[in-house]
Amino acid sequence: MDRRTLLSLVAGGVAGLAGCSTPDEEVGTATATPEERSPQATTTSAAAQLGQRLTVWNPTPDPVFATVVGMRGGRDVFFRNVDLLPGERTSSRIEVPRADLAVVVETDTGIREEMTWRVTESLDGLEVVLNRSNAAFWRASTCSGDGECSLATGGDEADLPLVGDGLSRWYAPAALVVENPGAETEASIRVDLRDSTLLDRRFRLPAGTRLSIPVTYRTGDYQVSIETDERAVDVTWQVPNEPAKYVDVTSGTTGCGPANTTLTVANRDDVAHRLSLRIETASGVFDRDIDLAAGEVRTLVPVVESGPHRVDASLETGTSVSGTWWSCPPRGPATLAVDATGSLSLTAAGPQPG
Repeated sequence: MDRRTLLSLVAGGVAGLAGCSTPDEEVGTATATPEERSPQATTTSAAAQLGQRLTVWNPTPDPVFATVVGMRGGRDVFFRNVDLLPGERTSSRIEVPRADLAVVVETDTGIREEMTWRVTESLDGLEVVLNRSNAAFWRASTCSGDGECSLATGGDEADLPLVGDGLSRWYAPAALVVENPGAETEASIRVDLRDSTLLDRRFRLPAGTRLSIPVTYRTGDYQVSIETDERAVDVTWQVPNEPAKYVDVTSGTTGCGPANTTLTVANRDDVAHRLSLRIETASGVFDRDIDLAAGEVRTLVPVVESGPHRVDASLETGTSVSGTWWSCPPRGPATLAVDATGSLSLTAAGPQPG
């Protein structure tokens, strides 16, 4: 057995996971009675199943191995083992009953979380986000490319995503992601680009739901307005710097996804340097002088939220660099480096706009 099997055993806690293989879908079985083997019973069982999408995402700067198990009545409905690189996410199609499932996720970093997944036809899956110290679960709904949205309750279907303008190369449309961690509510959602309204619809948002709306392949500054009975949010969305705009309708907070908060500071010169670092964020300022020995590398966590962060850095020699650190997926951690010539550079891992 390897760590995959061990994690499966711990997460599932049942003998059905005792094998050393990792099947695509593992469904608990029992000896069927003659009634259960009848055509009528087979038809009823098939009708009770729903096709759903299970997504597991690792937004952290470190690789992670995870097992996700779904159970009902003490029997396994599905399990998945995933090895995820920093920033990687994976999705798979699963067949699950229209019922409440107990879901357990466990990682090789020590995270273990549980939740109850209420499977319904109006939602199309479950998202598991593996953060540094915990896992977050979201019941997911995604609007289709032809404008169809199962949670829409009013307004006209939108002709989205908006086609590109040739200024950037896109691997996926920029999306608006609306999260409701609280009780079920309804929200009016509007997206404008200059003088054009791209989306103006009303949506039902069940508790614990993340609604994703593919909006655009086009560069621009979009205005997003979301209103519920309790709160109104108006925010600018800069595309493509923010591949996704996240809005929490309960707290009113906005961002561009789970923050990549790690900054690596490296001195690749053969002499020591003093680095003066200043980072401005929406919540405050990180200001520090750092003495770096020759060849020294340090890891800092100077920010807590996603979004654009202004970075100004300089050395005792007068060399300096300034720029914007976009702490947004799919970009990875940022690096501030002194090279062998004593020059400074600021870079972020992962795909960049353009």
